[in-house]
Amino acid sequence: MIQFSWKPQGGTRDSPYRVHLWGGSPQMKITLNESTAFNNLLSDHEYQISVDVSTCSKNVSTSLKVRTAAEVFNGTTRIINEIFIPEYQNKSSIAFKDFETKFINETEKHLPQKIGELIKGKKLRIIINSIENGSVTVNFDIVLDIGENITEKEISDAFIEALNMSTVLKADLKKTVIQARNSCQPGLNGCSQHATCTAEGASYSCHCNEGFTDNSPQVPGRVCQRKQNSQRITTVLPKSVIANSIVTTTITSGLCMPVSIEVQNVTAEAIQFSWTGGRNSSLYAISLMDGNRKINETTTKETKAVFKHLLPGYVYTVSVAVLSCAENSWTSVSVRTDPVSCFNRTEFCLPKNTGCPDLKDIVCSQYQAFACTVLLKSQTFKHMLYNSDSESYKTMSESIKTEVVREMRIKLKDDHFDIVMVGFRPGSVIAYFISLLQKQEPIDANLLQAYLSQILKSKFGDQTEVTVQPLSAQPSTENSSPWKVAVIVLGVLLGVALVLILLVTLAYIYTKERMGKYLFEPKGLLGNFVYKHP
Repeated sequence: MIQFSWKPQGGTRDSPYRVHLWGGSPQMKITLNESTAFNNLLSDHEYQISVDVSTCSKNVSTSLKVRTAAEVFNGTTRIINEIFIPEYQNKSSIAFKDFETKFINETEKHLPQKIGELIKGKKLRIIINSIENGSVTVNFDIVLDIGENITEKEISDAFIEALNMSTVLKADLKKTVIQARNSCQPGLNGCSQHATCTAEGASYSCHCNEGFTDNSPQVPGRVCQRKQNSQRITTVLPKSVIANSIVTTTITSGLCMPVSIEVQNVTAEAIQFSWTGGRNSSLYAISLMDGNRKINETTTKETKAVFKHLLPGYVYTVSVAVLSCAENSWTSVSVRTDPVSCFNRTEFCLPKNTGCPDLKDIVCSQYQAFACTVLLKSQTFKHMLYNSDSESYKTMSESIKTEVVREMRIKLKDDHFDIVMVGFRPGSVIAYFISLLQKQEPIDANLLQAYLSQILKSKFGDQTEVTVQPLSAQPSTENSSPWKVAVIVLGVLLGVALVLILLVTLAYIYTKERMGKYLFEPKGLLGNFVYKHP
């Protein structure tokens, strides 16, 4: 459950409050009160909450993400009487879901009554994260509501014994481990990005970093805001209610609300984007940066723009803010311009190719490199996949990289095989990445394509298409340029010297002939030979 209240400071409300909850089945509540609650939520699950209201004929809103609290235990076991099939790598496949149901039902059947009652009361659940080869290795989570009187040892002993008692699944107990999860790993906790996470058994705590105000003191470190004046919505946890999450956030005036950027199209030389937020008459500041270097900055009353004449394969940062609030309210996205044109150049590693600089440094230091394009027909493109800092981009990248690297290292017997994600483009989803090998034996591009196709089809479906193009991964010759110049200059000087020597010799012979005498006295077996002009 998430229960919260708010109390805006200043302004006059022109409409009821609209409160939205996303993250499962979407929910919306319209209320005149300054409090509400959402019940029957999953523990250890991330939700997004927003509150919006009309004031002074303008819409004002705020939103934040909340992860419900839980104690989480990681489990791994090996089922030796099951045979691994490629469909297990796809969590959406029927085979995966069938095994998941069988594993959970068979485990729950043999758990002690105390834990069985927690499952019936929806206070404990089992989640299968992945199924791997060997014979069948199952990675799963045990998610327990906060406040239940049960220890890590009780959980571990109960689940290991349940697996041991199963007659359907034969578990290798030597390969079975259940332990508290380190929830301070990225993406596994609800701490603010401006907070420090501390693991505490199967749970965690958060603490706002120095220079930030904790706006959720009842549950510290969830909403940390840089110290500044603002209008606030403050949540209050009623004493009579126990909630597993408390929401605290800040509402600023409509003029200074951070904008939301949507990247609409990206080519090798341009980034087209739009944004929402601010008032109709707002003047916006927009900027483009290459690393720490500002390339372009301007102001506009429009809510869309295009940055042109860019270099291919560069990672640029696009930022937008309402001009009157630009000091504190910039919204930024990181976007890589299309790198495909770089890979189509045979001189990819030569100094004159200025595109894709960071990729060039990686590719040209490897013995073999391949540009890989994957068409994921089962996936739907979202504009957040343009932004390499977004959760959508990171999740999709990690999903591809983890699967491909693990399986390719096995197939190629090369522990150094790796890939570098380059980006995503629409239609349905096109993923670009570079495969890198350090082995000296050349790998045929067709063989690599066949391996990648097999791996990615098992994860994303049979309609997945893979294209592999070898790259010239020779070291850059940039550093040898001065030597080339030196050799050329030296060659010219030697040529001039030889010509001068020849001219001097001819002049000498001509002079002696004019004087009527020319002596040539070889040594050795020929003895002395003297020629005199008659």
